[in-house]
Amino acid sequence: MSEPTTTTEAVVFKAALFGTAGWAAENVLFGPRYSALFAGRKVPFLPVYAAGGLAVIAAAPRIQQCPLILRAAIYAAIGTGVEYAGCQIDRKTLGAKSWDYGERDGLAEATQGCLDWKHSALWGLLGLVAERFA
Repeated sequence: MSEPTTTTEAVVFKAALFGTAGWAAENVLFGPRYSALFAGRKVPFLPVYAAGGLAVIAAAPRIQQCPLILRAAIYAAIGTGVEYAGCQIDRKTLGAKSWDYGERDGLAEATQGCLDWKHSALWGLLGLVAERFA
């Protein structure tokens, strides 16, 4: 891992990178996705990926000695937690439903569509990629 860079400019750049990359991936994999945070404007940026990416790179130096599978599990837990918090903000504060995983699996059912196991696993993988930016 590279030396951590925590200047304001570096944090803003990384948040922009994660938010934009997350938007691009969602649009390729799942079709058009936009955040309700921007009041209907089609801004190519998803805040949940910006926050998730920053949370992962904040944790990365603290767990760098852990085995790969444990790091992936920790990143999955972090990203899933960020996604759940984002879903609550989206639904309760913004009055939107920017994403809904329906009843795909037990996790989706238990969280009213905010989370699912597939996306939780993807958070683990994304964490392993994002730790390179820590």
